[in-house]
Amino acid sequence: MPDRKAEMGSDAWCAAFERRLQKRARLSRLGHFRSVSVGKPRFIEGNQAFYLHDGRLQLEWMVAAIDHAVKRVDLEMYIFEPDQAGRRVLDALVRAAKRGVFVRLLYDSIGASNAGASFFEPLREAGGQVVEFNPVAPWRLRMGRIGRMQHWEPNTRDHRKLLVCDAPLAWATSAEIHRSEPLPPVVPAAGERCTIAITGGRNIGDHYLTYALGEGQWRDCGVVLLGPVAIELARLFDAMWFHAEGSDLTPPRLESPICGQLRVLPLGSQPGFLNLLQWTLGRLAVTVKKELRISCAYFIPSLRWRRALGNVAKRTGRCAILIPKESDVHAVDAATRHLLGSLLKAGVSVYRYALEILHEKTLIYDGVVTVVGSSNLDPRSFALNYELSVVLVGESFAKPVIAWHDEDLASSEIYSLDEWRARPRLAKLRDWFWSLLRAQL
Repeated sequence: MPDRKAEMGSDAWCAAFERRLQKRARLSRLGHFRSVSVGKPRFIEGNQAFYLHDGRLQLEWMVAAIDHAVKRVDLEMYIFEPDQAGRRVLDALVRAAKRGVFVRLLYDSIGASNAGASFFEPLREAGGQVVEFNPVAPWRLRMGRIGRMQHWEPNTRDHRKLLVCDAPLAWATSAEIHRSEPLPPVVPAAGERCTIAITGGRNIGDHYLTYALGEGQWRDCGVVLLGPVAIELARLFDAMWFHAEGSDLTPPRLESPICGQLRVLPLGSQPGFLNLLQWTLGRLAVTVKKELRISCAYFIPSLRWRRALGNVAKRTGRCAILIPKESDVHAVDAATRHLLGSLLKAGVSVYRYALEILHEKTLIYDGVVTVVGSSNLDPRSFALNYELSVVLVGESFAKPVIAWHDEDLASSEIYSLDEWRARPRLAKLRDWFWSLLRAQL
């Protein structure tokens, strides 16, 4: 097939992969009563991107982006903690609303349960719009867009993490931020504008954004995107805002010139038949010719995924998976261990990260195509959650991601087939039991 024969990341490969993806997208829409897609998925050219290894840098980018916005700020978040990081972001949103910026916040009811509706009241009082996605209390459901009450689905969550707003164009052109650990430069408020988006796996909370590396910060990553792809991500936010019964007020229009040379494919997925993100990640694995690297917080691969990863290992001799030695969800760890046997037998290299909690969701294909987003490789991400990922094409972006992945592997424990087989009998039974419940983990 064309996308398997062409060199990954080339123009021919992108064109062939995009054609297959759009055919799949048409099938996917048939399985959704109400789709949150925004048209044909496509690679968008002319973007600049920065990889954020340190959560403290991501927090600085988020606050700076909100403070520099003059038109519009959209924030969609799964977990929003009422801690130091949460208050910094909320205060920035309040400042933006008070100076007349069109501000919208969409948060998940369960993910932000520690904060509660009262935590966001200052933003409402400042003129911002706040919507709680899928309230856990059925008596709080609003009338749906089609004139019927929303269906209560307590297990379906908005797991996306996205900030979109207008920003100074100088952020995309300044030499100050062309470094491995970029910080937003100080620029004049006036001047040309572009659109910025910040996404990835990090929620808003001290564990993600405030603690120092090695001193409590969860291992995760984020990406700053400047350019036309950020406008497409804003459209994905609009679709989720509409789906969550947000107000019908028309937001200011975002615009962005060409900001770089990076090609990016944004993908938003939703529960239902033929998950488009799952297909994309699997199809990319099929086209790998050199190596596949995966960092995944909650790794419960399906049978098809296990076969695909085993084939990559046999075909290339280089398939490395980084998982937590111990995550914040022990039942997931148990289910993961049960499923690792077939991968280890096929030659997949499994590393267990123990320095901090691993919360990253990143895949790197052939050192050229990088996928960063909110989705894990587990049934919950593909069958129950609304997720958002970006597929970035280019060695320039993949290079620092690979460097950090190599550093993580060097500081992790290799999990061998002998070690897997040597588990105590009771541990094997416990792992098997939780694997039976993996569809709900």
